[in-house]
Amino acid sequence: MPAQTDSFEILRDCRALFLKQLGTLLQDSGVLASAAIQAVQHGAGTYFDEMAASQRRGSFKEEASGLTSSRITLVGEEDLELNIRLDQLSTRFFEATAGSLWKLNLRLTTLLRRPDLSRSNNPIDPKGICRGLDEMFASAGAVSHDKKLDLLGRLESSLLQNLPALYNTLNDFLEQAGIEAAQAAIVSTPETARKPAAESPTVPDNLLLTLQKTLRERLPIPSPAVVDRTASGTLLSQAALERLLFRLNELDRPGNLASSFDPVASHSLETLIPGLFSEPAPSQPSLPSQPKSLSSLELGIPANAPEGLAVDTLASLFAAIFDDPELPDALKAVISRLQITILKTVIRDAGFFSDASHPARQLLDRIGVAMLGLHPDTTLKHPLCTRLLTLAAELQGRFKGDVAVFTEACTQIDALIAERHAGITDAAEPYIPLLHQLDRRDQALAEARRVIAKAIPPGTPVPIREFFNNSWSKVLQVVWMEHGPDSNQWATNSNVMANLLWTFEPKPSAEKRNELNKRLPEILSLLKAGMDRLGMAESAQAAFFDICFTLQTEALRSTPPQTENPESPLLEPGTWSPKAGNLVIGEILSGKLVLRTLEFAGNPPAPARKLPCSRGDWLRFELDHGKACVALVCHVSPTSQRTLLSNPDSGLAMAIHPAVLDRQLREGKAEILSSRSLFDTAAERVLRRTAGN
Repeated sequence: MPAQTDSFEILRDCRALFLKQLGTLLQDSGVLASAAIQAVQHGAGTYFDEMAASQRRGSFKEEASGLTSSRITLVGEEDLELNIRLDQLSTRFFEATAGSLWKLNLRLTTLLRRPDLSRSNNPIDPKGICRGLDEMFASAGAVSHDKKLDLLGRLESSLLQNLPALYNTLNDFLEQAGIEAAQAAIVSTPETARKPAAESPTVPDNLLLTLQKTLRERLPIPSPAVVDRTASGTLLSQAALERLLFRLNELDRPGNLASSFDPVASHSLETLIPGLFSEPAPSQPSLPSQPKSLSSLELGIPANAPEGLAVDTLASLFAAIFDDPELPDALKAVISRLQITILKTVIRDAGFFSDASHPARQLLDRIGVAMLGLHPDTTLKHPLCTRLLTLAAELQGRFKGDVAVFTEACTQIDALIAERHAGITDAAEPYIPLLHQLDRRDQALAEARRVIAKAIPPGTPVPIREFFNNSWSKVLQVVWMEHGPDSNQWATNSNVMANLLWTFEPKPSAEKRNELNKRLPEILSLLKAGMDRLGMAESAQAAFFDICFTLQTEALRSTPPQTENPESPLLEPGTWSPKAGNLVIGEILSGKLVLRTLEFAGNPPAPARKLPCSRGDWLRFELDHGKACVALVCHVSPTSQRTLLSNPDSGLAMAIHPAVLDRQLREGKAEILSSRSLFDTAAERVLRRTAGN
C-alpha cells in the first residue's frame, strides 16, 4: 500500500466531512433538535478517534466479548432494552450499507496502513453512529423510555435510506484525495468468514452458478477406470446426446406419456416417478399427487458430465419448488408440465444458469408472479390455473429447441398478469373513498398533535402533558373532522389548553385571583364536555380534576407547581407522538363494503422515508398473532402513504397504516413478493440446505 505523506490531514478532513454529512442527514430527517444532533456527532467523533488510533483488530472472539461486555452490564430493564435496540440498529445499518461501506473500508485500509482493518471495526462504521445515539440518550435527562424507543424507530428509516449515500460521498472524497483502494486479497479475514457458525451463509449474487459449483464439489471423485468408461467430466458424445433428446421428446409428446424410457434398467420413468407423468383428464383438471424432479441417475447420464451436472442442478431447483408448502399446488402442476421442456433447454444451453434474463427462467418466474395471492390448496379448476396449464401445453407442443417460444409465452403471461391486476384494481376502486376517510382522520390527528406540542411549554406537569397528548388530542381530532380548522369550535377547544395551563401559574395579586375565579368554570366545563364525548370514565375524570385542583390551589398560594427534571430538547417541536403499541385491526363499513384496517395503537405519524412498494406489487404482510396475508397493492395515498390492498381470492380488502408497513418491511415480516425470482428463491433454499448438511 502506498504511504501518504499527508495522511494525517486527509484523515482529519475525512472525519470532519463524516460528521458534517451525518449532521446534515439528521437535520434533514426533521426529527432531532440541534443539541441532540451535536450529541450524536460528538459520540460518533469519539468512536472515530478511538478506531483510528487502534493499532490492530482483535480476533472475532475478542470483538464479540468487547461488544457484549460494553452492553450487558448491571443496568435497569429499560436501559438494557434500549442497548439491545441500538445493537439491532447497528446490525441493520451494516446490512443496508454493505457495498458502499466495503469500498470505503478498502480506502481506509490504505489510509491507515492497516491490512487487518475490519469492515465492522473502522472509524466510520455504523457502530460509531449508534455510539452517538447512545450518548445523545445519556445526556437527555428525564426523557421517557417510550419516547427514546419511538425516536429510534423514526430515525432508523431515515438512516437506512441515506447512509449508503453518505458512505459513497466519503469514498469519493478519499478517491479525489489520491487514496487508492487496497486490494481485497490483502485484507485479512473477510467479514463473512467471521460470522458465528449459527448464522445463515451469505447468498452470492449468481445463485444458480454457485449452486452448480456446490453440487460439483460434492460429487465423488471417480477412479481412473470409471473415468475412462463413462467419460465423466466430459460432454456426452453427439450420438448419446441426440438419443437422450429423442427420448425426452418422446416423453414430452402429448398423448405419448406411456412410452417407456429405459437408459439403464427395465423400468420406465413413468414407473420411477409416476407423479411427473400423470395426465389429468381434459374435462376435470386435477393435480398430480406430488410432482417429482428428474435426476441424472434416472436419465442414465453420468453425474460428473456437464449435462449430468446441469440435470441435477435443475432437479434440485424443481425439488425445492415442489417441496415449498407456501406455493399453490396448481403452480407446481403447471411447472411440472414444463419440466422436460426446460430440461431439454438446459442440456442444449448452458446459459440458462448464467443468464438471469434467459427466456426459460423468465417464463418460470412470470408463472410464479401470475399465481401470487392464490391459496396453497388452489386446484387447476381455478380459471387462472386453467389458462396457464393450456399455455404450458401449447408451449410444450411448439418447442423444437428455439428459445423464442419462451419469449412468446412470457408475453402471453404478462398480458394475463396485467388482465388479472386490472380486474383486482377495478374491484378495489369503491374502497378508495374509505381510504380517504382514514387519511382525513390522520390529518386531523396530526394537526391536533401539532397544536398540542406548540401549547405545552417545558416543565408542564407530567399528568397534564399526558392528558393533552393521549386524551385531548382525540377531542381535537373529532372537532377538526366535524367543523374544520377554521371554525370557532376548533379555536375554542385548542385555546382551552393554554387557558388551563394559565390557571396553574402563581396568582400573587387579588386581581389575578378574581380573574381565575371568573374564567375557571368555563375552562372546566369545556374540558368536562370533551371528556364526556370521549366516554372517559367518571373516576378518570375525577382524578384529573383533582390534579388540576391541587395545581390551582398552589397557584392561589403563589407556589410554583412541582415538576420533574426538565427534558433535554431531543426533538424538534411538534414531532413527538406517543409510542406505537400493539397492532390494532379495525373495520370501516359503507353499505356492503367492509374495509379492514391495520394500524398501531397510538396512531403514530407516517415514516420519513417513501415506502418501497407501489401499485401493482404483491405484498405479503403480517396480521395479529403472526397470521400472514398476501394481497395486491391497488392504491397508495399520495398524502399519507396509507396502502390499500386487495385479494378477491381470499376475500381481503385492507388499508395498512404506513408506520405498520414500514416496520414490518424493516423487520422482515412483510415482503414484496412480485420482486422475487421463483428460481433464485429455490436456489437460495437449496444452497442453505446444502450448507447445513
